[in-house]
Amino acid sequence: MHCLADMTEDSRARRDSLPQSHLPPSHLPPPELARQIPAVLRKLRIRDLETLRWLGRTRSFARTAEAAAITQPALSKWLREIEDALGVSLFERTTRRVTPTPYGDALLERAERMLTDLAGVAPAMQALRDGLARPVNVGVLPGMASVLMPQTLARLERTGPTLRINLFEDTLDRLLPRAHWHEIDLLVCRLDETAMNAGFGTVPLYEDDVRVFGARNHPLASHPSPGWPDVARYPWIVPPPGTPMRRAIDTEFAHHGLPLPRVVMESVTLMTNASTAQVMPCLFLASTLGVARSPLAPTLHDFGLPFSHVAPTVGVLHGHAPSAATLALIDVLQDVSRTLTASSS
Repeated sequence: MHCLADMTEDSRARRDSLPQSHLPPSHLPPPELARQIPAVLRKLRIRDLETLRWLGRTRSFARTAEAAAITQPALSKWLREIEDALGVSLFERTTRRVTPTPYGDALLERAERMLTDLAGVAPAMQALRDGLARPVNVGVLPGMASVLMPQTLARLERTGPTLRINLFEDTLDRLLPRAHWHEIDLLVCRLDETAMNAGFGTVPLYEDDVRVFGARNHPLASHPSPGWPDVARYPWIVPPPGTPMRRAIDTEFAHHGLPLPRVVMESVTLMTNASTAQVMPCLFLASTLGVARSPLAPTLHDFGLPFSHVAPTVGVLHGHAPSAATLALIDVLQDVSRTLTASSS
């Protein structure tokens, strides 16, 4: 395997090949402007940044004061001093809740970024001691990891570069905030409206339909052409509310003038859903490529009913200043995706 230094030139070329909208501005502010950091910000400690983050995430003075081990009056005084020094209001206070203002959102975004960068110092040092690059934190939606990651890791093992990947498998509503907080370097997901409008660079990877699946011995499996009214009569396993796939199910049945079927479980785990379908006549949604690569694929039946409101394209979301390691991983993901497309055609 090759070390990361061996692919520096290739990574620069890869960076140059990205659309210009995906890259940070090439110019830097004048030195005299960069030095104009307000005195109040120079006095902020890491603990202060953490307190701001707690307040932004919890939207509660009581919970933030408890986490910071200070009294609520002390927390209010501390925040008021920062606001007075900056000359803006960072949070709107009500009797029940605290809400960031646009100024607060701007400060919280930068505080999150600084804390995330600081949290990465120790792993980066350890990676260098181990002769590796900084780990690449990858967020991936359920079912997509089994499609992409085995071949991606095998390709890296054969041809390099030497990368360590930290994988975080979750739903989009949970992963997208982590991408905004810079806790993950890239996110593999469906390029739907939510993803495309999230403010990240995008790289398409492959096409993959989402359809209705059940067990091969399901009563409907012998039906020559089941329709949505047919599958609505059976119990379903569905994703949790608020996730794109749950919205897709709700929208599809509503589009056909049908109520949501009886829900027996909320789950996004293909193995769990497929195993449950073996012992009861329930149905669930899954991607065709995800099912094809599941060890339970021979036991499952594709009912041929695609979800028309699901974006078919799977791709990568990345920040506007991706590291060399992140760019190298995107290259490999694209190569692996081309083999997926070729094998399915």
